[in-house]
Amino acid sequence: MDGNRIKPRRVYIASDSLYSPLGVTTEENMRAVMTGRSGISLIEDPALFHRGFYGARIDRESFVSEVSLHGDDVSLLEKRILHVIYQALESSSDLRDAVLNGDTRLILATTKGDIGMIEGKGDDIGSRPFPGMLAERINTFLGLKTRPLLVSNACISGINAIITGSRLVEEGRCDHAIVVGADLMTRFVVTGFESFHSVSAGICKPYDAKRDGLNLGEAAGAVILTANRNLVTDADPVVVEGGALTNDANHLSAPSRTGDGLGTAMAEALRESASTPSQTDFINAHGTSTLYNDEMESKAVHFANLQDVPVQSLKPYFGHTLGASGVIESIASVWQIKNSLLFGTRGYEEQGVPEPIKVSAHHREAELRRCIKSASGFGGCNAAVVFAKESASNSKSYRERFEWRELSSFELRGEGDFDTVIRERYRELELKDIKFFKMDDMCKMGVIATAILMKSVLPEENLSNFAKGMYVANCSSSLDTDVRHQKLIDEGGDLAASPAVFVYTLPNIVNGETSIRNRFQGENTFFVTDKSRKGEILEEMKEMALGTGLSLLVTGWCEYFAGKYEINFKLFKKERYGN
Repeated sequence: MDGNRIKPRRVYIASDSLYSPLGVTTEENMRAVMTGRSGISLIEDPALFHRGFYGARIDRESFVSEVSLHGDDVSLLEKRILHVIYQALESSSDLRDAVLNGDTRLILATTKGDIGMIEGKGDDIGSRPFPGMLAERINTFLGLKTRPLLVSNACISGINAIITGSRLVEEGRCDHAIVVGADLMTRFVVTGFESFHSVSAGICKPYDAKRDGLNLGEAAGAVILTANRNLVTDADPVVVEGGALTNDANHLSAPSRTGDGLGTAMAEALRESASTPSQTDFINAHGTSTLYNDEMESKAVHFANLQDVPVQSLKPYFGHTLGASGVIESIASVWQIKNSLLFGTRGYEEQGVPEPIKVSAHHREAELRRCIKSASGFGGCNAAVVFAKESASNSKSYRERFEWRELSSFELRGEGDFDTVIRERYRELELKDIKFFKMDDMCKMGVIATAILMKSVLPEENLSNFAKGMYVANCSSSLDTDVRHQKLIDEGGDLAASPAVFVYTLPNIVNGETSIRNRFQGENTFFVTDKSRKGEILEEMKEMALGTGLSLLVTGWCEYFAGKYEINFKLFKKERYGN
């Protein structure tokens, strides 16, 4: 740090590990992709869905020996998470010692965590399904001295976690970060996606004219980030150059028709990396193979002036692994850079997106120095991160220091009288929002609170939509609505799943609903933590948002579970440090 300036540190990818239906190590998985083998097959299991569907399911469990040391009370998801972490740390004893005994943050990305634990439980779900509990347990198993972070931002969770971890290391707020992405294939998830009629009748074909939907998958992946070059064994290691998050502020479950949100995220990630589209060798895209996602991505590629860059999707190999996808596909991207091999998109034959992009079904050898990994998800969220070889990476310049000035705040808490209270607030604001009462209760709180906060913003300030964003946290995630969705299928069968309910089984939908109404297209993240950390996470979110391009920030706690509610939102404006 130099006065009012901060010198960012370089962030190295020291090691990684990938566990999927294709293999239990990164190398096993990459060899499978090289030979064109898919992990997707016909799954006929009535415990997941009443009829067969195509997905990528892990059928054989194989864990490193250390996993068993944590006893019998370890869930399958926890075992997979521990497996990829311990395996990633095996690359060298120096790395293992430095990470487990040093200043290290665990950052866990998951869309639904151990959601299978609520099946058949009704309202009596206990404490284990709380995602914050999952992060705390893994942290305890590893013996880390610092508290963990859990990112639950729909399908961008994995990339979001990598961006979060790299920023913490870059800014000197920790020396190392263990970034893990993991999700399971459960009846909860399968019935939800089937209710949207978005699951393919075969192995998915991203960007192809004959694509008909996605395949669900399950996986776990871990990436070890460090600021210590001496802990990296590669002669020319891969670094995290930059990353950005945006929101479409358009629709909860459908992507933007213009691609401006994702396109801006990719352009901003490149700007932060001090590189250009012509210096980018490939895009590892989200490529879910649904009609509108792939259309939107083609437009986003052109929006970011990346139309001449090869595009690939790895979903035909791994399926859509939800919160794990951003991590495992980042691992595959880094492997391609290291091994000078560009993967093709399996099954691709004929372009079926409105804006032409460079997609090929074939693998080919190529000198690769830099790539963009991108993703989009429910709630309108988008993410992009840039990876590059150290030899090709530009050194980052000093950054100016900023601080937040509080403009307004709003608090509300209670139990049992929520409907009366929220209707009164709605009337006081004189809102004319025809969709308001269709939201879940947590979203109603977030929308009301933000509407009140935004009264303090002067219209003449005229901030860019991409300079406005949200960082929100709680301890229950979306469990109140999760229980509702689970009851529907427990009592009425698989076909009782409602897309109108399922979309709210993501906590970041609070950010999505609020962004749509206020045109917040800037960074937005939802964190889940233990309630004892509420004060700590509220301060940390402010600090994390300082290094972003946001000028206006809504941040705070938003909790609704089993009739108890609590919201504590504040509105901040960014100012130069020391003003």
